Parts: sequence; C-alpha cells; structure tokens
Amino acid sequence: MLAEDTKGIVIKIMGKQHQFSCANEDAEHLKQAADKLAVMCEDIKKNTAAVSSERALLVASINLSYSLLMANEKIAGDHHRQNALISKLKHAL
Repeated sequence: MLAEDTKGIVIKIMGKQHQFSCANEDAEHLKQAADKLAVMCEDIKKNTAAVSSERALLVASINLSYSLLMANEKIAGDHHRQNALISKLKHAL
C-alpha cells in the first residue's frame, strides 16, 4: 500500500480518541465498525454494574469474535450444502 493510498482516521471509543491509518477505500467501513464497537461498549458499561472500560471493551470484543465465528460457520455450512447439491445435479445429468 502506497502512502497516497492511505488515510488517517480518528475514532473515539470509551471516551478516548485513537488514530489509525488505513487504505482509503476502507476508511468508511473502519469508522462504522469502530462506531458499532463504541456503542456496544457503552451499552455493556451501562447495563453492567461497576464494569471498567477495559472490561467493557473485552466483553464487546469477545461478543464480536463470537458473532464472526458463528457467521463463518454458517457460511461454511452453506458452502458445503451448495457443493452437495451441485454434486447431485451433476450426477442426475
């Protein structure tokens, strides 16, 4: 990635600003992801008594990782079922 293809962005999570560099085409999606994480952290902190910002960030990160894992498993299962159907169709022809 060339320097002219990168963009510096600033995101705010749990009251702290963080600066990142990313590809120009990824900047908007990265900001959206950071906004989602910030909302999750605030919700966790609001709904859980005496939780620290670090703990809220950890819980939100684990929740996102779990969601990603479940989505990837669903995609893999769908892919497997599609391949099985293609195989049946080829065999039927």
